[in-house]
Amino acid sequence: MADWFQQHGQKLVLGVIALAAVVGGGWFYNRSQDLKNERAERAYFTAQRALASGNLPLAESDLKKMVTRYEGTNGAIQGRLLLARTLYEQNKYQEGIQQLLEAEDEIGGSAEFGSSAHLVLAAGYEQLKKFAEAAAQYEKAAKVARFDADRQRYESFAARAYLAAGRPADAKRLWTPLAADSKSVVAGEARVRLGEMTAKPQPRS
Repeated sequence: MADWFQQHGQKLVLGVIALAAVVGGGWFYNRSQDLKNERAERAYFTAQRALASGNLPLAESDLKKMVTRYEGTNGAIQGRLLLARTLYEQNKYQEGIQQLLEAEDEIGGSAEFGSSAHLVLAAGYEQLKKFAEAAAQYEKAAKVARFDADRQRYESFAARAYLAAGRPADAKRLWTPLAADSKSVVAGEARVRLGEMTAKPQPRS
């Protein structure tokens, strides 16, 4: 045993040091991420206070800084959503949309924030009268919705937007299964809308 340690002791010590470095590095990275998330949350709430006070330009400035500095954190995702709404309140709809599109893959795929991101995008497109684009975002929101009731509501929003865009076939595509599902929270409205779309004008006497 003594001979083995004499021959392999240095390798063993180096291995232990390497393992400790890996473990320590992993702990340091995780701790750094935790601290980054905490700072992002604080920056988000600071911007929220500026918004609540009615200082929209300050809230916009704070949010732009925090989403850049803390990119990749939940705080930054929330910040982008709040930034888009802050821009909307200043009638900067295209700029608000662009803020979300820059991170659409990250935010849109988030289980926690995906639906919200698509809904905020849809709201911006509707303000710009881009109803087809709004409908597409509502459908995306429906696909990542956690609950059936939310999915059904978002699909109904999409159907209305498609009608506003002059695309009744797409609206009918969505209304039809919603109307057929007796448990759907929008079944009643779906049946009414389908009836309106299929009703034939009565000939004048």
